[in-house]
Amino acid sequence: MSGRWLVWFSVLIVCGCGGSGGSDSGGSGSGNGDIVYDCSVFPPAAGSPYVLPWRVGQSHFPYPHAARETSVQMYAIDFDVPIGTEVIASRAGIVVRVQESFVDGDNVFGHENYVLVQHDDGTVARYVHLTQFGALVNIGASVQQGDLIAYSGNTGNSSGPHLHFDVTAGCCAIAPDYNALPEGQTRPLNFRNAVPGSGDLSCGLRHAVSYTAAPF
Repeated sequence: MSGRWLVWFSVLIVCGCGGSGGSDSGGSGSGNGDIVYDCSVFPPAAGSPYVLPWRVGQSHFPYPHAARETSVQMYAIDFDVPIGTEVIASRAGIVVRVQESFVDGDNVFGHENYVLVQHDDGTVARYVHLTQFGALVNIGASVQQGDLIAYSGNTGNSSGPHLHFDVTAGCCAIAPDYNALPEGQTRPLNFRNAVPGSGDLSCGLRHAVSYTAAPF
């Protein structure tokens, strides 16, 4: 699979979340697609407050954003999932934004359906490109880690079904200001239930490697 998504962010994105597979470059960085990350910024997977945003036992491929290091989206991840995949809350929080009215496949920037969940430390998880009427939660709802919150889709500026997931510094960068600072600044992530994990998560999820969600 190519994994090349025409993602919904601004021209700061060099080549979206796809590209051919990369390999570790050694030293302090790791090849994740077309970008070499500074591995030191990634928190350990063990004890991470985040779990993979799909059901336990399912496996999917991540395509970390291959963006310039100055891009606020450099730590965002696209997950290769078909339309209708159950999306679970990666971390507990309060739903602060919901958009679900746009149709799949219209390919219009700003027509991304999403659910935004704010955590107790002020950060916000963004679940984006959801299917039309695929949000299962309302603004103000309290969600627990693992709760079913939405169904994935292919809305907005996207060339194929996938789930865009990131965690930003605060609330709430939405269309048309997805890259607004400081709210839009994405954070390096790890997932404590990602398998395979041993030795593979020092730089977060690896490009185009299948990960299974383990019980948490």
